Amino acid sequence: MSDYAQSRRGATIEPAYVNVYSVDKGAGRLEQAFVTLWMFIIYLPLEVFSPLRYLCILCFIGIMIYDHKRLLPLMFRSWPLFALAILGLLSVGWAPYPTEAMRQGILFFLSSFVAVVIAGHLTTQQALRVIMFAGMGTTLASIPYWGDFQWGGPYASKNYFAVHMLFCMLLSLITVLNEKEPVFLRLLALPFVPLCFVFLYMADSATSLVFAVLGAAGLAGIKFFWSPATKVQGLSTLVILFSLMAGLILTLVVLNLPQNTFVERFLELVGKDATLTGRTSLWEGARLAAEQKPWFGLGLEGFWYYDSGAAQTLNENDFKAYGTKLTFHNAYLEVQVHLGYVGLALFLVFLGWTSLRMLYLWFQDGSLVNSALVLLIAVNLTMTFTESLLWGMFTTPVFLQALAGIAPFRLYDPKLEGRARVTGRPQH
Repeated sequence: MSDYAQSRRGATIEPAYVNVYSVDKGAGRLEQAFVTLWMFIIYLPLEVFSPLRYLCILCFIGIMIYDHKRLLPLMFRSWPLFALAILGLLSVGWAPYPTEAMRQGILFFLSSFVAVVIAGHLTTQQALRVIMFAGMGTTLASIPYWGDFQWGGPYASKNYFAVHMLFCMLLSLITVLNEKEPVFLRLLALPFVPLCFVFLYMADSATSLVFAVLGAAGLAGIKFFWSPATKVQGLSTLVILFSLMAGLILTLVVLNLPQNTFVERFLELVGKDATLTGRTSLWEGARLAAEQKPWFGLGLEGFWYYDSGAAQTLNENDFKAYGTKLTFHNAYLEVQVHLGYVGLALFLVFLGWTSLRMLYLWFQDGSLVNSALVLLIAVNLTMTFTESLLWGMFTTPVFLQALAGIAPFRLYDPKLEGRARVTGRPQH
């Protein structure tokens, strides 16, 4: 062997340092199963589940303590999720029933707390998947109520039942269209799309039925038109601008038509009257109640209680039993009545922070999962004018709205763990 070959054989590469990254793939199967259980017992809010809900909340508190280095900073960065709940807790000082107001305020706070813990451990795709599983379980559990869907089935009202069937249908359709999901899971989700639509139709909820048709069309458009457009530089922006222009032109044409009766015809088509099934009288009652204490409201649990003359008058006009807790069927009016203009401002911050952050992420990454979450948030925001689901705690719409605000933190991007020393011999 030559001297050169011997020198090459004994030579080594000088030590080098490289960056070491880790990728968080989300929660494991056991944790996903636990979150699925939690989503099921809030998806189907039966009284029998109450002890189990409190037990699950204790588990979430334990997860926060165990993983506080990661979750506490996320919780502080997600402060708009908690602002309204904190104001609600402060309303103990002026609410007619301080004990009830305190209980309600704590539950509001815990609702956002649990959402942060879940979103901090599960990827967006995993989170939507566990909600879908909860919806599937609820759909199967609703079968014995087959003849009672128009009265709500296992829910207190047909509108709540229809909304939850709507979410299950859309989430199942998302899974069917998502090529990144396992084949067996897509096949499992497929029959729930028509089944949930049939249940929703039988509930006779015109609002949810419209959302089901438009939502399904939107998901199909995202899959077959929007997703391919995002792969061509500049085409997605062109599609958005064209859609906005078309929408503005159509609006101007409709508004300038003589004898415009589109609203009346639409209401007639979906089986509604001009009062939106009595909602307008509730809205008038909310307006009068909000005028009593316009800035800070009546406090949590400050209106729907048994010795409130205004509340019981609305119950009587709506043919409800004495002492029934109704809603104003409008999330903004709920907030304004109970927490005034200050609460309404914080509620708008919550909606704006979550929605705009999700929209920003969508522009950066127009994947099917992100696009689907944008669509679900659009359904959420539209329903705020006719339903009060976003004024509540431990509900599927509230969790989806919170998830939209947390997802853009990009918890699952590659994280720099440090630098490692690399040595070796040269290749011959």
